[in-house]
Amino acid sequence: MTRELTIGDITAATSYQAALATPGRVRPKRPSERAKVAHGEALFEQVGCVACHVPEMRLASRRFVEPYGLNPPGTFNDTTQSFAFDMTRQGEGRRLERTADGGAIVRAYTDLKRHNLCDAPDHPDPIRDFCNEQLAQGRPDQDGRPGTEIFLTRKLWDVGNSAPYGHHGHLTTIAEAILAHGGEARATRDAFDALPIADQAAIVKFLKTLQVLPDARVRG
Repeated sequence: MTRELTIGDITAATSYQAALATPGRVRPKRPSERAKVAHGEALFEQVGCVACHVPEMRLASRRFVEPYGLNPPGTFNDTTQSFAFDMTRQGEGRRLERTADGGAIVRAYTDLKRHNLCDAPDHPDPIRDFCNEQLAQGRPDQDGRPGTEIFLTRKLWDVGNSAPYGHHGHLTTIAEAILAHGGEARATRDAFDALPIADQAAIVKFLKTLQVLPDARVRG
């Protein structure tokens, strides 16, 4: 069958997803554990994870609009029929944070860019955990090869309760997922690997606070 979903169906599904509650933070109650989380968050920045897993992105507008005027040609982009809502006031549960200039903050821990996470095969100690994808994940590289080693930066705002990890779900822990990074992320991965075990654990403890909240009233 062709055209199984109508334009209205797609708009409704898209709007539904945009209105879902955003993940948040679940912080330990004990001061000593909260201190470890804070230390891990500082180390997360220090080793360079934030270069791609950007902690926050700022939106110029609070409004979600679909269809949007910049939708690609060939898609539904007739803005005279748009549905819109304020993502900081409407929607399910926890919402985006408002800014004084009329915008919003998205704490998704991503740069929404694509990166090569695979070491070259001739690397002295290659890491190629993310190199077994069969479908192209992005545009062809500069040599015209399909982007099977290119991945959009994973959003970490729910990493604390979204295991397993990796594009095939083949990594069971957060530490495993970090150590599987190669390619453009190799230097950051090596910086994490060089940390004392206690510091590595602090980073993982921080990341485990980023969760989909079971109760929308729970806020970090």
